[in-house]
Amino acid sequence: MLFQQFKVEGLGCYSYLLGCPAAGVACVVDPERHAGRYLEAVREEGLSITHVFDTHLHADHISGSAELAAQTGATVYVHPAVEAAYPHREIREGDRFRFGAAEVEVIETPGHTPNSVTLAVTDHGRSEDAFALLTGDLLFVGDVGRPDLAGEDLLEEQVRNLYESLYSRLARFPDWTEVYPAHGEGSLCGMGMSAKPMTTLGFERRNNPLLKGLPFAEFHDIMTSGFQVRPPNFAVMVDTNREGPRLLSRVAAFTELGAHQVAQAMERGARIVDTRSQTAFGAAFIPGSVNIGMAPSSVNWLGMVVDAAADIVLVAESPAAAREAAHLYRRAGYDRLLGCLAGGISGWALQGRPLDHLPQLTPASLTHVLEKYRDHVVLDVRTDAEWATGHIEGALHVPITKLVQEGIDLPKGRHITAVCRSGYRSNIAGSLLKSQGYEHVFSLIGGTTAWRAAQRQR
Repeated sequence: MLFQQFKVEGLGCYSYLLGCPAAGVACVVDPERHAGRYLEAVREEGLSITHVFDTHLHADHISGSAELAAQTGATVYVHPAVEAAYPHREIREGDRFRFGAAEVEVIETPGHTPNSVTLAVTDHGRSEDAFALLTGDLLFVGDVGRPDLAGEDLLEEQVRNLYESLYSRLARFPDWTEVYPAHGEGSLCGMGMSAKPMTTLGFERRNNPLLKGLPFAEFHDIMTSGFQVRPPNFAVMVDTNREGPRLLSRVAAFTELGAHQVAQAMERGARIVDTRSQTAFGAAFIPGSVNIGMAPSSVNWLGMVVDAAADIVLVAESPAAAREAAHLYRRAGYDRLLGCLAGGISGWALQGRPLDHLPQLTPASLTHVLEKYRDHVVLDVRTDAEWATGHIEGALHVPITKLVQEGIDLPKGRHITAVCRSGYRSNIAGSLLKSQGYEHVFSLIGGTTAWRAAQRQR
């Protein structure tokens, strides 16, 4: 049989192609929105995709099921609790699907969502025993799926379902069974996933702290606390995936826009997302822009800061970099991408249009500022856990997720230096503060990492 894993960098999504070259048929499990990679793979093997499975209603990315169905004629299969509004067939406990030598069995495993399933995979060319579990967001490498995404009113039920699914529904599978999850490191669907792409049930039963025979009360306490803030666009993606996302062929083309067109779009309420590096953004940017530099986690930060229903114009180092960002952002449901600024920030500046800047302070510069100006505010936007490891004396701690949701209660004229671990989040914070009317905002280049290194050298 054929078994192939695909990964989406940044979102940490895994999807799977499995089938039988001899029979010429295959299925795809939890596909991402850009379906070309699967089509290329089956062309190389001479296979036809006949079935597409989503293990649950995804909250962190747009499913590619509709894309694959449109391009291959495959049938989409989901659990009835998804309440899908698009053409599909339902799957239930015990359903089996055969693809030549390959077979998948449906196991209902709610907990991450009420509609989650696990698929047990058998290669009949080798054995009648299932060799692997495609666990969706139930069980990860070193972690388990968070149960809170379905809503506060379902949390208690979901925690109990999660425990039952992990400890009872998977109990019949031996330790040597391989585990292939729908997410890995970088995903917000868990708390601490490993970067490894797969594991075994036995290894997780022995080493995963949430699968090591915890009593339910202890499991409950862990699973009802400590989760990262859910980006606002998660709710949008759930609704989109339930209704059925628009095909990419029907999404407006991504083009280069002149400075005049960008200015007009801004007047209509469009957001400017500047994907350049911290230092490039700091030197000059369009007033009102938010800086979300291209990085593996950039799409998650976009989801935290920018409404998925907003019109967006990108500023990038080059048109190719802008297209790369657009490709990534559409995976998370950002379809209202009007285009990118032609000529980049230089094209804007050459027309004499207004620019702002976010000065980047070195540790030495910040030390000098703090010695001279006692009322200067150091705004630490790291997480609670990072703050607990140490911070600049006298700093004000407001995690960036809280800053995004609630802002800060400081006079607009105060001088503020935003600080994070590396300078990435502090630029997001600084750009947000600037857009909110704070006049004197700075960012610590290199963040607390550079600050500590400088302190050791003194």
